[in-house]
Amino acid sequence: MEAIFLILVGGALFAQSWHVLGLYPEGRTMGVLVGGLGLISFAAITLDPMLIDGTGRIAITPANHLAEITVTKMLIGVWGLYCIGIAAQGIWDLDERAIGFYSAFLAIASLVGFLYFAAELEPRYSNATWLALSASGLLLTIIAGMMFFALSFSFTVLRAVAGWFLLLGGGTVGVIGLAVVARALT
Repeated sequence: MEAIFLILVGGALFAQSWHVLGLYPEGRTMGVLVGGLGLISFAAITLDPMLIDGTGRIAITPANHLAEITVTKMLIGVWGLYCIGIAAQGIWDLDERAIGFYSAFLAIASLVGFLYFAAELEPRYSNATWLALSASGLLLTIIAGMMFFALSFSFTVLRAVAGWFLLLGGGTVGVIGLAVVARALT
């Protein structure tokens, strides 16, 4: 669940970065690609957890296990909606400000996920588990915050910075997802 989500969201952010940087002259290409990845990421909600239920855990009560899965599914949901919103904006050439203001909510939700993963997973899971989820949560929080300021207030200078954050941050989130898959296969 976590790995598939991280790979798909990383790919969607990477594709969006090319549009934000101005390298996709038309938003429809980006909209179709990001929308497809966003819809597929919703399917990750139905999958079993890879890290949270992995072998690296130490005695977890069912209530804590359920809370961790709920936080992960919340992140999948809000980022999936973000990808679908980006797709609608790109396909129908809508105003970017709505996506920017949604990014503020997205940054808060990602921050909640990051703080939960950083505080609660470290004592009970292996270092690889809590670092992967915490690092990806931190990157997603930074990206959402950058997109809020770049798209909501139309700062032209910040748009290039946000585009590079999307490019590098999305690639890093995707690589973290691939590392989770590689860990799960071994």
